[in-house]
Amino acid sequence: MESAAGGGNARAGEFLSPSGKRVFNQPCAVAQPSARNKRCLVSITHTPPAFAGRLTFIDGLRGIAAFSVVCYHVARYEPETQLSRRFIPEMLQTWFDHGWIGVQVFFVISGFVIAYSLRNAFITPGYAVNYAWRRSIRLDPSYWATILFVLVLHAVLHLHLGFDSPLDIPSKMEPALSWQLLASHVLYLQNILEYDNLSAGFWTLCIEVQFYVLFVVGQGIAQRLPCASRRTPADAGSVGLFTVFAPLSLLSLFVWNGGIDLAGQPYDNDMWIIRYLAMFFLGSLAWWALDGRIPRWSFWLYAGAMAGRILLHACQTNGADDLTIGLSTALVTGVSIYTVGRLGRLGTWLDFSILQYLGRISYSLYLIHFPVGHIVSTIAWEVSGRSPSPVVATLWLALAIAASVAVAHLMYVFIEAPSVRLAARFKRPASETTAKSANATR
Repeated sequence: MESAAGGGNARAGEFLSPSGKRVFNQPCAVAQPSARNKRCLVSITHTPPAFAGRLTFIDGLRGIAAFSVVCYHVARYEPETQLSRRFIPEMLQTWFDHGWIGVQVFFVISGFVIAYSLRNAFITPGYAVNYAWRRSIRLDPSYWATILFVLVLHAVLHLHLGFDSPLDIPSKMEPALSWQLLASHVLYLQNILEYDNLSAGFWTLCIEVQFYVLFVVGQGIAQRLPCASRRTPADAGSVGLFTVFAPLSLLSLFVWNGGIDLAGQPYDNDMWIIRYLAMFFLGSLAWWALDGRIPRWSFWLYAGAMAGRILLHACQTNGADDLTIGLSTALVTGVSIYTVGRLGRLGTWLDFSILQYLGRISYSLYLIHFPVGHIVSTIAWEVSGRSPSPVVATLWLALAIAASVAVAHLMYVFIEAPSVRLAARFKRPASETTAKSANATR
């Protein structure tokens, strides 16, 4: 969930070639470029879309996705969901009911942002360790703080006051709380080890971490495959990228995404990246196509394949189920990002203060909203005598959402933002990374 930002006089992701043309990447950082290194400076003939500064469109999408998930969880897991439904307008309730699609938006965004953030990185074991360390510093403190918060709620609300534990919503945790379960969460392995999550939404972090590992390893392999049109030493090239990522992504799209194995038998693969890789890959393709690393038609070819998969499944099921809705959301997200990028508006569209604010705190909001909503819902249920009117139930629902945003703001200010700054201190300078990659190709 790393934010992408540019810097310098040129627009983010660009530099000016000696001829004055804008080239949508960074040049080889060598003092006296050899003939071989000069080939890295091949100009791109088309005029690439660009953006300045932050990716405001991406941040806006992130804010919408996070807030949608919050509304979905708070509305779904309130003590008596039917009460507020009698008062909330149908259109708004439909949004609440389908707010879970924010997860699919996050997956596509992650594919785009990780591909962008590693665009100039030559993957070596040392770089991979450094990247994992920075990801850990960036993600872990807020995640661990949420785990601690949930455990405190469990001790206070359930063990001392006798209320429902947040661990047992929506269903009783199995197996029971243990040190092994906690250790699995610290390592993002709880679902793989068949433990329940301590809080709603934690499962997606496990998928994200798997994607980081897969992408870094995959890009490192792709960079070492032959490439006749390599623009920089760190450029994997379209052939390498498709060779490494496309087969797995197509299997994810047409086989694993539906929860079936290669033999056509159903099985539970919710805990593995292979089920969701198709969505991440679409986001990565969007960046690679915008950057000129792959032909533009290849993005549309894969988008067409995803559309075909959606139509095929819809025909088989005679309607729109969760798989159809989820894949459709991912497709719309990926195509929107690419189209806005082609228009050169990634740095200007969705630049509304409320969306940018929600996007900025989206990670904290995504983590903390469920336990906060549980506190408010529990209090509301008790003080209203377990029978609030539809209007009162709706007011408590709104308060739970507002409280989630407020606590997320505090987490962002005191935990997440300092973690981001600390992680940035360990980032290798771009010149060092590029120089090392250039030396590695000599």
